[in-house]
Amino acid sequence: MASLDNIVWPIQRYMHSITNALNLERWNDFLTDCCETRFNYKIVNYSPEIRKNQVWANRTYAVLKKGFELLPRHNSDRSKLTRQIVIKDIELSGDESVAKVISSFVIYKTHLDDIDSHLLSGVTDLYAIGEYHDEVLIEKDGFKLIDRVVSLDTRQLDIGSHKIF
Repeated sequence: MASLDNIVWPIQRYMHSITNALNLERWNDFLTDCCETRFNYKIVNYSPEIRKNQVWANRTYAVLKKGFELLPRHNSDRSKLTRQIVIKDIELSGDESVAKVISSFVIYKTHLDDIDSHLLSGVTDLYAIGEYHDEVLIEKDGFKLIDRVVSLDTRQLDIGSHKIF
């Protein structure tokens, strides 16, 4: 069994590894770190206008994998996204088989080409902020992400972005 003291550093390294895979657009590496049979990915935010939570996306492993396979066919914004996380809390389940991890994130966008590419190409802007609420399965040989809820504070995003947060 894992104790919290023994699991904090490995979990932190694991979470940064997942973030790095996303930054490098290594979608298969990200999926390898997810539990194929249990993984669920959801994007939510709170809308003050309607005073309710909204669900922007709710994807299983299979649906997310198919989406990654289709990315090259999309007419997408190819600007680079750089994610940075700060792990705020790690909590073990009673049987110590699952860690709940809460991380703050910021995502920066470095423009590749834009409407005014001669002015904006290479410019970096703050793209989105929020929190990851992750559940990580603790296995003998490592970790598997079984649930990720992306809770966005940012509510206006550019069109043409098909990237995962």
